[in-house]
Amino acid sequence: MSAMADLQVRIENAQPMQLSAQFDCAAGELIALVGPSGSGKTSLLRAIAGLLRAPELKGRVQVGQECWFDSDQGIRLAPQQRCVGLVFQDYALFPHLSAWENAGIGECRGVDERGRAEELAGIFGRLGLAGLEQRRPAQLSGGQRQRVALARALLRVSRSQREGGSARCGVMLLDEPFSAVDAPTRQTLYRELAALRQEVSTPMVLVTHDLSEARRLADRVVIVDGGQTLQSGPPAKVFASPRNARVADLVGIQNHFKGLFHKHSPGWGWLDWIDETTGARLQLQVADKNKLDDGVRVSWVLAGELVDILPGDAQLPQGNNVRCLLREALALGETSLCTLVPEALGGVALTLNVSTALLRSLDARQGSALWLRMAPQGIHIMPVRGNPPLSP
Repeated sequence: MSAMADLQVRIENAQPMQLSAQFDCAAGELIALVGPSGSGKTSLLRAIAGLLRAPELKGRVQVGQECWFDSDQGIRLAPQQRCVGLVFQDYALFPHLSAWENAGIGECRGVDERGRAEELAGIFGRLGLAGLEQRRPAQLSGGQRQRVALARALLRVSRSQREGGSARCGVMLLDEPFSAVDAPTRQTLYRELAALRQEVSTPMVLVTHDLSEARRLADRVVIVDGGQTLQSGPPAKVFASPRNARVADLVGIQNHFKGLFHKHSPGWGWLDWIDETTGARLQLQVADKNKLDDGVRVSWVLAGELVDILPGDAQLPQGNNVRCLLREALALGETSLCTLVPEALGGVALTLNVSTALLRSLDARQGSALWLRMAPQGIHIMPVRGNPPLSP
């Protein structure tokens, strides 16, 4: 894929929304901006599209060799000049126009009109909109309106790419595009998005609060909070290895604890898992990436998928074996939400999603003893900023 279509974003803003964000999106790559409501995700999309016109806005937005925005050089291309495919969360359809007219209204200037109708008809067919061309937005369901908005963005981007459009026509921005559709329609839209990625080398930026959607669709995720980009990387890496405690919270990690780190041997260390209520400690073996000093306070998270659950009377080889009591098991169909309390740390509890069938096979019930065997690579340690080293 050519680097000519890469998107580069550096944005700073004070009012009305505080922003301090930077990220890149390569040609053909899909990145997901993930964060809580009000974190600035949509404001970042609006800044890329040219819709955020705050006087204090600073930074640079560039696609390939074309600069859309540069506060130092006084470059501020209007939204219509940037020619992005943009899908708003609230559809942004014109109520007096038909679905067909709404989808076709957003094409880039200079795009050859030949084959436009055939291509739009094909998009309508793939998105399940065939037969709805002449309906106005008020006559469509929420999911149908969202599909019309997606059709508009698809036509805008795909035709500009196929017709040899400039780099400025090569960015697609998706603001919660699947939030209003049912599960079968969502699967259809996922496939359409995947097909588009195979056809055109277009940077795509998706705003979503759905972590599973980000995992499924994105090549990289960018964690956003308070208008700041906190961490970026492949979903599996970011969700398993958050940079700090705030990122751990934002990606929904349930098991987040305090501890004390000790160096042991090259590549390995020990973690004192501390029960802050009683002061009790439990030692676990962990990987040492040589980024922490000996004896420093840390916070750490546990990847539940790297924990094995075994009978409480099992004889286990040496390792990170923690004997727990099952405090609660809430069945949720194929999985059960389990709360387990380490016997050595009565004031600490873990929450794990466990196969309901496994619990049945272990005859596990409230009060049962179970062994948790934790893989060292499933324990991710983060420094606690501003805390001096403690003595062992």
